[in-house]
Amino acid sequence: MLYETTVFDFGDAEMDTSEWVARCSARLHAQWPRLQREQRDEVAKDLWNDPRWQQSEPEVAVVEWLRQGIPAPIGSEQQ
Repeated sequence: MLYETTVFDFGDAEMDTSEWVARCSARLHAQWPRLQREQRDEVAKDLWNDPRWQQSEPEVAVVEWLRQGIPAPIGSEQQ
């Protein structure tokens, strides 16, 4: 298992890990529709496993993560 089931309190709402990952995957689909579901789910799980995103609503985490951009592979910098 890539993650444990944990319940988080977001104000008045509680959400377990499975729900967080599912909502994150759905938001990824809205932002990145060409990404296949398996890949979306994997990205959502990766985001969940990063402590900086766990305290955010999943939809907010996706938007903030995507704002960072996709890093260029090492050695591909243009000079």
